[in-house]
Amino acid sequence: MKLKIEHLASKLILVIAALVLAATATAQDKIKIGVLFALGGTMAFLGEPQQNTLKMLVDEKNAKGGFSGRKIEYIVYDTEGNGTKAVQQFRRLVESDKVDVVFGPNTTAEALLIKPLASELQIPMMSFSGGEEVVVPVNPWVFQAVPNNRSVINHFYDYLQKQGHKKVGLLTATDAFGQGALNTLKQLASNYGITVVSTEEFGNKDTDMTPQILKIKSVNPDVMIVWGLNPGPSIIMRNAKAVNFGKPIFNGNGVASPQFIAQTGEAGEGSWVSSPRLLSPDTLQSNDPAKPLVKKLFTDYSDKYKKEPAAFAAIPHDALLVLDAAMNKVQGALTRKAIRDALEGVTNVVGANGTYTFSAENHSGLDSKSQPMVMMKIINGKFIAQP
Repeated sequence: MKLKIEHLASKLILVIAALVLAATATAQDKIKIGVLFALGGTMAFLGEPQQNTLKMLVDEKNAKGGFSGRKIEYIVYDTEGNGTKAVQQFRRLVESDKVDVVFGPNTTAEALLIKPLASELQIPMMSFSGGEEVVVPVNPWVFQAVPNNRSVINHFYDYLQKQGHKKVGLLTATDAFGQGALNTLKQLASNYGITVVSTEEFGNKDTDMTPQILKIKSVNPDVMIVWGLNPGPSIIMRNAKAVNFGKPIFNGNGVASPQFIAQTGEAGEGSWVSSPRLLSPDTLQSNDPAKPLVKKLFTDYSDKYKKEPAAFAAIPHDALLVLDAAMNKVQGALTRKAIRDALEGVTNVVGANGTYTFSAENHSGLDSKSQPMVMMKIINGKFIAQP
């Protein structure tokens, strides 16, 4: 009887060991991505095209075997652009859902609240927000999958300098995205022989910016730079037309979407947007290394969803490319730390938004050398890339 019990116990131990090994193997056969998108509220214009892109590309990649033989699983939570909700959902993804890496969130304010949590919980995070302060100073666990304010503003000023503009008026949002840009706009202007002659601000819920526009007009700048997320910039374009502002208006990449043209109508005609390439792939220069990727993403998205993608749709596309490159570097178990270490070693990954290279000192991935931006002009109701 004793021998029989010992035999059964041995078999039970073997069965449990086999189940543990099977579970471990199953876990290693996939990568689990937690995703924070603003799908409701005023920031939904950011999250909706990104969720569409993520679903489309994950389905496509899983049909081909996933990343390095690992299928991709993802869990999406809607932050509604709310920082408190984003923090709660980030903890849930890490502690309850046991994800391997986090994509998002969409806004700089959310990302700055989550940034210290990434270190506390020791999980790699690829931010989809453009505030430079998300990755400067470097947080070992936080990376950026989108051109940040500094790279966009360098592009802005380089373009203005080549056009001979020397005086700019600034109209920036009071949120973290706008304020971070305001500081950088003032800091970098003199590098390009540009003088900031006026600085005005607007709130995300403001419905009339005419007083600010008139103040900027009164100092006679060569151009006005508007920095914020819709609907504010769209309202500004209509207000500027109503008061006959009469000078070129340049917008930041926060409005790089067909929605901007729809909301501004004739008031947007002739204005400029510093934008990622996805906004108008057919008008890109023929020697642009990202053009084939951008055209494929644009076509696939348009065919699947029956509408053109916003430029923000390129961010999850590039984040998946970077993550794939990182996973190819991982030797052994796919742990959170292994992914973090591998992300820091990713170099020369050509994405839709430029060429990504990370290091221990640089977690932004894209800089001016990566050429992440192109200047678009609205001509006859369409975005046209400018040489």
